[in-house]
Amino acid sequence: MPHSRGFRSKSRRILTKRGRDVGLKVTRFLRLYAPGDKVIFDIDPTVHKGMPHRRYQGKVGVVVEKRGRAYVVETEVGGKTKTIIARPEHIMKID
Repeated sequence: MPHSRGFRSKSRRILTKRGRDVGLKVTRFLRLYAPGDKVIFDIDPTVHKGMPHRRYQGKVGVVVEKRGRAYVVETEVGGKTKTIIARPEHIMKID
């Protein structure tokens, strides 16, 4: 039987939380970002909605616009500019 190639395949180590970080933090849902803010993709594995692909974990991007509850973020991967739609619980502002 062939093995699965799902959206979260090979993500066992990348999408896990340490014991002290388990659970949902309300402040992650309530964050607001302005266009031009630099953000880093910090995927929260407990929330599946608006989750970007695991290849973007740890990548830096720039917020372009807000689209519904999510944000459009542009990032560069392999020399190409990618447009990612992610919810605020999966991105974190860089100061």
